[in-house]
Amino acid sequence: MVGERAIEADVKGAARSRRRLAATIALVFACALVAVLRLHECTLLPVDTGDIVRHLLYGRAVAVHGFAAAAEPLTAFAPDWQEVAWAAFPYSYPPVTLAFFALVAALLPSVFFAKLALTVLEAVNASLIARLTGSRWLGVLYWASPMSIWWVSREGQFEPLQAFFSLLATLFALLAAPFLCGLAIALAIAVKMTAAALLPWLAVRLWQSGRRACAWAAAGFIVGCLPLLAAQVAYGGVSNVLRFGRLLVYNPYYWNPFADMFAWNPPWQVALDEVASYAMLVVLLVLAMRSGARLSWLAAIVFLVFCKLHSNVQFWYFLLLPSFLVTIPDRRWRFALIALCPLLDLRGSFEVLLGPVGPNRFHGLPSAFDRYPVP
Repeated sequence: MVGERAIEADVKGAARSRRRLAATIALVFACALVAVLRLHECTLLPVDTGDIVRHLLYGRAVAVHGFAAAAEPLTAFAPDWQEVAWAAFPYSYPPVTLAFFALVAALLPSVFFAKLALTVLEAVNASLIARLTGSRWLGVLYWASPMSIWWVSREGQFEPLQAFFSLLATLFALLAAPFLCGLAIALAIAVKMTAAALLPWLAVRLWQSGRRACAWAAAGFIVGCLPLLAAQVAYGGVSNVLRFGRLLVYNPYYWNPFADMFAWNPPWQVALDEVASYAMLVVLLVLAMRSGARLSWLAAIVFLVFCKLHSNVQFWYFLLLPSFLVTIPDRRWRFALIALCPLLDLRGSFEVLLGPVGPNRFHGLPSAFDRYPVP
């Protein structure tokens, strides 16, 4: 009898091992398939936006002339670049963003390489999502998000940079590494200010760890804020964000669907964006009210409210939402909400499947592999 049970246990163990192996093979195959698609998108020029050109040119300028070059408009360096997005204004992004593109431009100043670097960063974010949620398949879904494939690997938007530091801050909070947590969230804010939505959850988590942890986190945060102070002195890296971010009045998710905020968006797209964003917000609010850990839902709710109220919001901003959803304690809802994030931008999903649907706004060199000169 004992021998039969042992044999039965061995058989069941072998079956579990085969299932785990099969799941691992399927996971690796899915990741590889998405990687091939993303690499293909990296080889193509952007069509919906030309922001990547501006970032690369400022990266080149900073690599040669120092960070003070960001205080000048691109037209001051090269009048031929007047068609580049926002070329008539100084650089209006925080210092970590500028430093990232300065590094990229110093290594290889091409659209392909910049998009490849952001794609690799998105792969790291997918692994962080998997670790924070305990679900490898959720990491795969994040990696396979059509919204990310389009806006990162095709268009070169840099939201993965903020998501990376935000996810690190959450991970360090859970690992009881307060200095690194404070440093990471400060650097996330120095990419884009919206990372501040994580601060309440991080603060309470650190407070629960004791005063010593809070002190170390504050020290890390102060160190991480030093680039903001240096950038403000060098090129107005903080004030420029506040000043020039108000110039564009456009938000496809604006709270009032009848406002004059939608520019070229057709009515069907406005309707889809409004329904998706309001539905996500309502679900988050209802689930938060029913939860015993309401603070864990706050970051995602604050970010969505910001996206509904602010006068300048783009489709790719919602690439940041998963990094705010990982704090949700309920595994099932966390999985579902992160997996459903691509519904917030069906346009990007359509473009991955069907090709570009909007006007070509890219103004740059004729190949993704061409190198940009020093402005």
